[in-house]
Amino acid sequence: MKRLGIYATSVAIVLVGWQLVSALFFSPALFPGPTAVGRRAVILLQEGTLQRDVLASLGRVLAGFALGSVVGVLVGFVIGSSATFRAFFDPYVHFLRFITPIAWISPVMIWFGIGETSKVILIMYTTTFAVMLSTVAGVTMVPRNRLRAAQACGAMRWQIFLFVVAPTALNQILVGMRLAMGYSFMTVVPAEMLAAESGLGYLIIHSRLWLATDAIFVGILTLGVIGLAMDTIFRWVMHGLLGRYTSTA
Repeated sequence: MKRLGIYATSVAIVLVGWQLVSALFFSPALFPGPTAVGRRAVILLQEGTLQRDVLASLGRVLAGFALGSVVGVLVGFVIGSSATFRAFFDPYVHFLRFITPIAWISPVMIWFGIGETSKVILIMYTTTFAVMLSTVAGVTMVPRNRLRAAQACGAMRWQIFLFVVAPTALNQILVGMRLAMGYSFMTVVPAEMLAAESGLGYLIIHSRLWLATDAIFVGILTLGVIGLAMDTIFRWVMHGLLGRYTSTA
């Protein structure tokens, strides 16, 4: 309860400060306060626009995040388990991970069109590298003595992987997935800004055309709220289901 009270106090202070700055130093058309943004949010909810955009963006994020996480974990285990594979793939992994997904928007849309597939692929691309690198780090951090102890007990290779390597690397994998979720939200916005008819990115760019700054702030704040909620749910689920293997709190 004390922690919840601190959260509530923090939010109240920020909202009051925001309202004062907006009223005293800016025009509402340029920097709307929380009351104006709240009124616009209510209007968008009544119209059904905000719900549609939230569901569109959330569906794209979850699809890309899930696919990227699966690919990242599988490839990460393969690369992390073999020094030869690491040496072979290392330059390509580190070359590609420094290319922002925004740079791939045009090629991906040329190759896959402007539909849902291109947006999911961009989010998947972002997710894959974060999860892959965390998985590789987790696998390579498994203590050698733990592996030798399992071998001394007669464990087969699949048993060592299943009962030693995977549980040891799990915490690192979850850290990478948590970071990747944030990257996924950052990727979906520019993708929706360029080619979409729904989504929070579309709401932001479409509102800019009409100088509806209050609607722009609704889109921005909604992204933050959804991201915070998803991160909180992720931590709760991981701690509840896999708490014995992780330090995620």
